[in-house]
Amino acid sequence: MLPTDVEGSISLRRISRSGFPTHELVASGCTIARLGRDGSLRMFFGRGRRVQLVDGTEWRIKATTVGPYIVPIIKAQTGIVATSGPLGGRRCYGINGEHFGYVLIPLGQVRLVGQVAWLMRRHTDEVATINAAHVMKTNEPVPIAAALMAFTLINHGIPGEAKLMPTQQ
Repeated sequence: MLPTDVEGSISLRRISRSGFPTHELVASGCTIARLGRDGSLRMFFGRGRRVQLVDGTEWRIKATTVGPYIVPIIKAQTGIVATSGPLGGRRCYGINGEHFGYVLIPLGQVRLVGQVAWLMRRHTDEVATINAAHVMKTNEPVPIAAALMAFTLINHGIPGEAKLMPTQQ
């Protein structure tokens, strides 16, 4: 397990309406990251969402273009920590980093808002489930960046993904 891995019950909770931080990423009762204000416009077209890990490391959840898509990325001063992208199904995403790769898929009926549950997989292994209350339960250690990216994709998706997906005739 790397020092940037977390396991158990992981959740994102609001702690303030203004200032920094406004949210905390909590794993098994311990704060592992503090996050700034959330918002699609801020992330996809602005400075990004500020993330400060408990060791003082600073990240930004921003966006970049990949082909026709605008996709979330997590960026540090040293470079890109995690990237994401759409997969073949609606609201299915890939989450990748230097040492990890996961697939985030919805369970049940696909909706833009109020998804019942999500599953995070590595190949055929179920790594984590995320319930409607946005609580991630892991079966093994998961990188902090992957957990943050999963919550980001569940909340914001990828702009225009439904219109950009190929349709069957």
